Amino acid sequence: MGGVPRLAINAVVDRLAVATERAVGVVVIQRADAIRARVARLRRDHPDLDRRGLAHHAVVTLGRLVAGSGAVSAIPAMLPGPGTAVEVGAAISDISFLTTSQVELILVIASIYGHPLDDHEGRRLDVLLTFGVDAGLVTLRHDGTLTIRGARYSREEIRTAGATGLAERINRRLATQVVARLARRRAHVLLGRELPLLGIGVAAGYNHRSTHKTGAAAIRYFEHIDR
Repeated sequence: MGGVPRLAINAVVDRLAVATERAVGVVVIQRADAIRARVARLRRDHPDLDRRGLAHHAVVTLGRLVAGSGAVSAIPAMLPGPGTAVEVGAAISDISFLTTSQVELILVIASIYGHPLDDHEGRRLDVLLTFGVDAGLVTLRHDGTLTIRGARYSREEIRTAGATGLAERINRRLATQVVARLARRRAHVLLGRELPLLGIGVAAGYNHRSTHKTGAAAIRYFEHIDR
C-alpha cells in the first residue's frame, strides 16, 4: 500500500486533529464577514428558495468544489516512488482544506437559519454538534431534545447556549472526542488515496460524499433545534 502504512497512523491522526481544531477556531472567529456575504449572495441569487433549499444548494455547490480538489490532490499518486511521498503531503493538505470548507458550510447553514455569527462559542458548538451528529456522538431525539455524551439538553438550552455559558462547557467536553473521531476517520482515507488512478476516484468520492453527509447532518441539526 505504499508510504502511508509505513507512517505511524497515529501521527497522521494527530496532525489532522490539530488541523481540525485549528480550522474550527479560525473559521468561527475570522470568516464571519465572508460567510455573511456568501449567504447574502445565495439569498439574492435564489429568492425562490426557503432556508432548507438555500442550505441544500450550498451543500451541492461545495460538494462539487471539494470533489475537484480531491481529484487534483490525488494525481501525484500516479507516479511511483517520489509521487507517493508527494501524495501524502497533498492528501493531508486536501483533507485540511476539506475540513475548513465543511466548517464554513456549517456556519453558512447556521447563518441561513438565523444564528448570529458573532456568538463564537455558540457557533463553535453548532460545528461540533453537527460533526457529532455525523459521527454518531450526538443524538437528535423525537421529543426535541439532544443527547450529548450521555447528557440530555432541550432545544432552548442549545439555542441559547452561547448566552448562558453552556456552549463553552459543552465545547470543552465534546471537542476532543469529536475532533479525534473525525481525524481518525479521515486519516484512514489516506490509505486508499495512494492507489494509482483509483486514488483519484477515492479522493474525489470521499470529499463529495463526506461533504454531503456533513451538510445533511447540519440541516437535520438546525431543523431540529429551530422547530
